[in-house]
Amino acid sequence: MKIFDMLRNDYFRLFVKREGKVVLGKNLSNLWLLTAVLTATFLAIAFSNASLDYLSYKMDDPFINWVDIKNEHTGDFRALGEALRSDENKERFHYHDYQMDFYSAYDFYGKDDDVSVYLKGRFFEDLDTDLVREILKDANVVRDWKVDDISEVDTNTIGMIITGEALAKLGYDRAPAYISYKSGIPDIAGAYEYGVAVVEETSRAVFARAPIPVLAVVSKLPGNVDFIADSYLHEQMRNGITWPFDLARSVYAETLCYFVPEEIGMESFISDVMTIAGKYMADEIEADEGSFYFPQIVPFRKGDFVTFRSYDWTGYQAWHDIDREVMESYRGRDVHRVYEYEFSDDPLPHTSFISVHFEDLDMLRDFEKYVYDEFEVKIEMAQINAKENFNAVSIMGNILSWGIIIFAIVCIILFIVNLLQSYFQKVRRNLGTFKAFGISSAKLISVYLLIMAAIVICALLMSLSFTWMLQGLMHICGILKDGVYDYLSLWSLKTAIAIIIIISSALFTVYAVMTGLLKATPGDLIYDRQ
Repeated sequence: MKIFDMLRNDYFRLFVKREGKVVLGKNLSNLWLLTAVLTATFLAIAFSNASLDYLSYKMDDPFINWVDIKNEHTGDFRALGEALRSDENKERFHYHDYQMDFYSAYDFYGKDDDVSVYLKGRFFEDLDTDLVREILKDANVVRDWKVDDISEVDTNTIGMIITGEALAKLGYDRAPAYISYKSGIPDIAGAYEYGVAVVEETSRAVFARAPIPVLAVVSKLPGNVDFIADSYLHEQMRNGITWPFDLARSVYAETLCYFVPEEIGMESFISDVMTIAGKYMADEIEADEGSFYFPQIVPFRKGDFVTFRSYDWTGYQAWHDIDREVMESYRGRDVHRVYEYEFSDDPLPHTSFISVHFEDLDMLRDFEKYVYDEFEVKIEMAQINAKENFNAVSIMGNILSWGIIIFAIVCIILFIVNLLQSYFQKVRRNLGTFKAFGISSAKLISVYLLIMAAIVICALLMSLSFTWMLQGLMHICGILKDGVYDYLSLWSLKTAIAIIIIISSALFTVYAVMTGLLKATPGDLIYDRQ
């Protein structure tokens, strides 16, 4: 009998209805029990999905796959750097790229003058790398505060990628276009002569704000540092030739250069500055939007630069007074006075680290042995052990995840087998009577296949709905890993496979059990003969 013909048959519908009630149990107890088992199954799947997704993220991100090789000034560190360029080594040890970098800490002023904080930084030879692109992935960037494309940033940028936590230490709740390096000026008299906006003064020096562009704000950085930047910034901070961040020099004081965010509007800003300048200068100053564009100091925030100059020189103090009033007028609106710093090459001494960005951690131990055997350079063992343990957890997590699913499906199959056998003992005489009146085993099996399919699908829908709602509720309530990642992730290929296997195995189990039970003759069933 075809399924549609069976469904249209009044006898068949009555049979399904009556037998379905028996199978469901008193007060739908069997349905609720199956729903509970399936809910536990899907909660386990959702939790394992979320855990493995999080683990996969951790395995793929630069914070885990980043290995530092510290320059202890033993072994041939420079030769190691040369060897790491080899494509053969990249393929052999499974790493993307590497670079030399430096470590140092520098003092920065906060949003307010009474706040200054030492920030720890790593300085890379190149920011246009896979490692930095991983750091600038959307999941790690705070509020989309980042440059559009790191590859378009000037190769000698002095911009920095800073953590949101570091910005909070400096007192910012919104990312500024620039933060202020605490620049020491030993020429105290010169600082006042050139109208430097002095923040602090000691017996040996005064200190002022030297703007450093912000390229991005991120949640975390590898190596537990506060910022990363191009090594060019480190080079200029240590530059003993031109001292570019010493603001007490005439070339910086003879003009006013500003970065103006695009939301302010250049015409309005120029008009305001002209009005303020009229209070301090007899002749009108000139605004030039095209003369100042220094790519090394371009920040992530959209805006333009403008330079103000005067050909009727009235002294540095007038410029200082104009700047003070301009900055007071635009306080909190991310306008910054900037400088065309006098950079020069001042080669740095030995690098602090070699940073290696691995694709995976499978060959990490072999890499450590190669580095020591060939170049007598040691990698800290605690770092190797931690990453190996993380790799092992990843493999075990995948095995356990599938193990949970298999165990849950076995439990469901055992539940169905037990349910049908228990039910069969109650109705075997009735089934024997049905067979005696000419109803075939195939038709009876079809009835129970339909009943169990309906029960399993109904239980699946309820358990999936509950798990999905719980996942959404946890997300809304902010119950998240690292404040970002869900503890449950129901919808995945693994879930789809589990649903198909559950339905298929349930129906196959019903078919196999009922076929075996209905092999007996009508007499054996009616008189309970074994």
